[in-house]
Amino acid sequence: MQSPALTNPVIDGLDFLPKSLWESAGSPLHLFHGLKQDYIAELNDPIVQWTPETASGHDSWMGLFVYFELALALPVMLFTVYRLGIKRQGTSGAHELALMVYGFEAAFTTAIAMHDVFYWDNTVYTAAQKNKLLSQMYLPWLIVRKFHSVPFGCLEMVAERIASLMFVTMARRILARIRVADAALAAKKGQ
Repeated sequence: MQSPALTNPVIDGLDFLPKSLWESAGSPLHLFHGLKQDYIAELNDPIVQWTPETASGHDSWMGLFVYFELALALPVMLFTVYRLGIKRQGTSGAHELALMVYGFEAAFTTAIAMHDVFYWDNTVYTAAQKNKLLSQMYLPWLIVRKFHSVPFGCLEMVAERIASLMFVTMARRILARIRVADAALAAKKGQ
């Protein structure tokens, strides 16, 4: 099963890549183009339909979010899959910091996208369509993150994690590391 944390940055970033990489049936990223088209056909989500060419004043934030996904989310998730799933190593302080930033970015950008739904044209999107997108797509993405690409048992936070709580969990881990370092420094100064 695919991991949304890995596929979504690629799907959202397709329009920033040369069409030769994704448009034709034999191209290397055509699978992601197909997934995007299926999603659009089912839910008519205007956020996923956004491209740099169709950007208007109110939705210009989407391009920035795609850059966040490509520059932050995709590398962090690829590294996480590599470190936890392939190398089977635990997290380091730096990795936890990257996951904390990722957790914040994922929760924050999803919350903004959810907020945007309330301002969509009511003549184009019915209340039922908006509720379906909010309840079936955006809210689950905000609340439950499943990383299917990573083998079970690698780390408890990888199997299933709440995006906003990933931020809190990683912040607590980092704070614990800082407290240990501060205590060691204070003990060293006390000698």
